Amino acid sequence: MRILAVTLAVAMNCLPVCARGAAEQSLAHELAGDGTRENAVAKIVARGSSVVPLLLSWTRKPPADVNEHDLNVGLADAFGRLKTKEAIPFLIKNISMKRGALDDTPNTWLKVPEVIERRLPAVVALIQIGPEASEAVMRASWQRPMVDDAMLAAIFVVSRIPNVPGARRFLSSALSGANLQMFWAQEGIDFLDRSQPSGPAPGR
Repeated sequence: MRILAVTLAVAMNCLPVCARGAAEQSLAHELAGDGTRENAVAKIVARGSSVVPLLLSWTRKPPADVNEHDLNVGLADAFGRLKTKEAIPFLIKNISMKRGALDDTPNTWLKVPEVIERRLPAVVALIQIGPEASEAVMRASWQRPMVDDAMLAAIFVVSRIPNVPGARRFLSSALSGANLQMFWAQEGIDFLDRSQPSGPAPGR
């Protein structure tokens, strides 16, 4: 009887913890699902800042049996809606993350801004957070060079958040770099053309 009583006591104490763990696992799966993500984000927004520590913990250690990329998309949506400044480093790290599979969203940067926003959830979240996100994006690009897609995303974010000191200088610097690339690429083509004995250059 004593053993049974102890077992029942342990089970009763575990119930709230176990139930909470199951609810959190369920929320993570909903957040990672294309068909359930919007509902999950609505639940999170309704709970407000109280759920932020849990979401931030998932950026460091995703729950088991949940697709990490799909969860990160959902987290970006939630952080943007909540305007969670603590999530800015996570969003910058995933700034070029696409909403769908890579082969489902080709040539993102040849599309109009509305399409870019639909495809890049971390970009949208940073824009929703506002000026502090813009400043962090600029600092990140200065501290460590970004690869092409990430830099394009950074430029897009900074360009969409008004009244941020240094934003125009950041964009002008990016424009100067692009102009220099265009100049030297054209100069290289001209040099190759001049180096040809006669006739058009191969591959033109």
